[in-house]
Amino acid sequence: MGVHNKQDELRGVRAVVFDFDGTLALLNIDFSSMRERVFELMRKYGVHEGMIEERYLLEIIDEVVQIINEKNTVAAATFSQEAHQILHEVELKAAEEGKLLRGAKETLESLRGKGLKVGIVTRNCEEAVRKVFPDVEKYCDVFVSRDAIRNVKPHPEHLTFVTKALSVSEEETVMVGDHTIDIQAGKRVGMRTVGVLTGRVKREEFEKAGADCVLKDASDICSLLLS
Repeated sequence: MGVHNKQDELRGVRAVVFDFDGTLALLNIDFSSMRERVFELMRKYGVHEGMIEERYLLEIIDEVVQIINEKNTVAAATFSQEAHQILHEVELKAAEEGKLLRGAKETLESLRGKGLKVGIVTRNCEEAVRKVFPDVEKYCDVFVSRDAIRNVKPHPEHLTFVTKALSVSEEETVMVGDHTIDIQAGKRVGMRTVGVLTGRVKREEFEKAGADCVLKDASDICSLLLS
């Protein structure tokens, strides 16, 4: 897809919403250790892997809470607290060595300097993001971590919350992320979607997920929207 065609795809955009980890920053979270620890905890509460339908860890925790809740509401609440503590610990450890990707701040500044609104949404906890990006609010108009919302992306609530805060429609917004979750979330609410290759997802996977375009990194969005 040529640059001209990509620009056509993004015509009329008034706001850009970015994912955080893998898109604007690298945290190198040990997801396999995180998953292992949550599954070990789950088994202590009598819930086994075969009973679970969800794929992603936050949603798995919610599903396990519902299963435990049918028999013991106190145990369900305790499991939820302990499971989220595991996520928090692993994310904070990764954030200690995490860093913003080159050009991330400049990209956010450029977009806002040209009158575009900027949001950052993440499934990470707020504390981990602030450890890597302490002055996050200086560079965006709204920042929504999982701590601030009931249902995280790809659930529509995460992104519709952001567009309301930015006073724009979903159709005027582009979602930029390094995971197919970001593409699914954006498409679900009617946003244009851009995949970036700074995470683990390949171009073909983004195209299969229906991304409007795929860029090398998040800073490339400027050449499309500001040229």
